[in-house]
Amino acid sequence: MTELAACLGVAVVATGVGMAAFVLLRAAGPGLSGRVLAACRVLAVSLAIPGCALALLLPRLAGGDGGVPRAVLQGLCLVPLALLPPLGAVCRLPAGLSRTAEGLGAGRGTRARMLWLPLLGPSGLAALLLAAGGSVLVALVDAR
Repeated sequence: MTELAACLGVAVVATGVGMAAFVLLRAAGPGLSGRVLAACRVLAVSLAIPGCALALLLPRLAGGDGGVPRAVLQGLCLVPLALLPPLGAVCRLPAGLSRTAEGLGAGRGTRARMLWLPLLGPSGLAALLLAAGGSVLVALVDAR
């Protein structure tokens, strides 16, 4: 049970950090951020399936008993899969959206509550569900 919690915790925390980085990058401005986000999206798509396969095969590759360190590695392998929905949502946003809201007088709290949360809430929930589903799948395969 602790392995499942460790795997899920690492996957959720790393996905949250990634989402925060994507939002900050998008809010920085239109310049280089669009190309960087597109490159991150291509990287996440290309690593999602191999990462899931590695998370499932890690118990057989590493051998030995279970334990938390292997569960942490499994959680990190699931991060590219969980980052796909929020990264897609951030890439679809207009580049100057945060700057426009700031120009209209919205403070940081207002932008977070009225702009980012409604736009990224559903994709964040999808990321959480993917991380939880992947962690449960890894725990079920690891238990066999």
